Amino acid sequence: MLDQQRYQLQRQNLNADELIGEARRVSGLTDFGPFDFETALRKLLDCAARDMPLTHQGMSLIKADIVRLLVNRLRMQRDIEAHPEILEEDVSDPFVIIGLPRSGTTKLHKMLSAPESVQKTLFWKMLNPAPFPDAKPGELDPRITAVMNSGLLTDDKPDMNAAHRIALEEVEEEGLVYQMSFQEFAWDVLLNSREYFDWVMSRSSAENYRLAKTVFQYLQWQDGGRRGRPWVFKSVPHLAHLDALMESFPNATLIQPHRHPRSCIPSFAKFTTELSGIYVESVDKTRRGEHTLRTWAIAMDRFMDMRRNLAIEDRILDVDYDMVRRNPMQVIRDAYARSPHELSDEADRSMLAWHTQNEQGKHGSHTYSLQEFGLTEADIERDFGRYIDGYIGRK
Repeated sequence: MLDQQRYQLQRQNLNADELIGEARRVSGLTDFGPFDFETALRKLLDCAARDMPLTHQGMSLIKADIVRLLVNRLRMQRDIEAHPEILEEDVSDPFVIIGLPRSGTTKLHKMLSAPESVQKTLFWKMLNPAPFPDAKPGELDPRITAVMNSGLLTDDKPDMNAAHRIALEEVEEEGLVYQMSFQEFAWDVLLNSREYFDWVMSRSSAENYRLAKTVFQYLQWQDGGRRGRPWVFKSVPHLAHLDALMESFPNATLIQPHRHPRSCIPSFAKFTTELSGIYVESVDKTRRGEHTLRTWAIAMDRFMDMRRNLAIEDRILDVDYDMVRRNPMQVIRDAYARSPHELSDEADRSMLAWHTQNEQGKHGSHTYSLQEFGLTEADIERDFGRYIDGYIGRK
C-alpha cells in the first residue's frame, strides 16, 4: 500500500467520470449497454491508486486501457442495436482450456487454434473487439495496425517473449475480453492488490460471463457467422468461475492440464513481475510472490469445490503437463472425442505442424525460482495440498 499523499494524487488522476467522458467523446456514443460496470470501475481505480506506484507512462497506459475498453463497449452496443441478430449467434460449445497459469495451457490453446476450422482469439481482436470507424472493406483492418504500433508485442522484449510470446499472428487468451467488466481478477495481474482480488471473489461473476458471451457473438457475427467453427478459449481465471463459465457456454469441452504448483507459481510470478514493470516504478518480489501464491490457492480451492458440486467430471479432460509437452496430439484427439466436433485430417495436420515448429524454449529460456519470490516448498504444500493429492501426487 502506498503512502496517503501518493494515493490521493493517483486517485485524482484515475478519475472514473473523466475516463467515461473521454470514451464518450472519442466514440461519439453514450450507451454502454445493459451490463453494469461503474461500481467495478471505481473499485478498480481506487485499488490501482492505492497499490500501484505508477510511473508517468504507467498512469497514461492504464487510463488508455480503460478508455479503450469503454469505447469498445459503446461501439459494440451501437452495433447490437443496429443488428439484433448478433445476439442469435451460437457460441455455446467452445473448447476451453483451464488450469493453473504456466501449466501448458498456452501451448494447448495455440495448437487447438491452429486450424482454420476453429474461431481464433487473435490478439488484435481481443484488444479491440469493435471495428474502428475508419475500417474499409478489402483493406488491412486498422485494428491490426493499432496493435503493430502499440508496443504490446513481445518480440523486442526478450524476457517477456521467453515467458509468453504475444505476436500479431498468434492467438491470445481471452482474459482481455473479461477485463471489459472491470470486475475480473485478470486485472489483478497488474494491480497485485489483495483488496481488489478479495472484492472480485466476493461477487457473482455471472454478468461478466454474459458480457463475454455477447462479445464472442459479436466477433463471430463480424467474421461471417459460425460456419461450423467452434471457439477455442483459454483464460486462467476460469478456474475461479467455473459455474458462470458453464452457464454462458453450456456445451463447452474442458481440458485441464496439471503441473505441480511449485513450478507454476514462481513462473507466473516472474511473468507478471515483468508485465507489471511496464506500469510501475518497482515491484516488491516478496509481496508479488505472496499474492500470487494466495490468489491461485484460493482460485484452485474454489475450482475443486465447484467441479465436484456441478457434477461435470465427464466434461473435463485431465492431462499431465508432461503429456502436453511430449504428446499433445493425443491430448487434442482425446478432447475432440469428448466434444461434439469432428477432427478433420487437415486440422490434425495443422496442429501437429504447430507442435513441431514451436518446441519449448524456441523464444528463449524463462528462468525462475520459489526463492526469488520469498516462497518455499512448504508454502506450496500447505496451500495446494488438496490439489496436489488429488491431481499431481507426492513426488
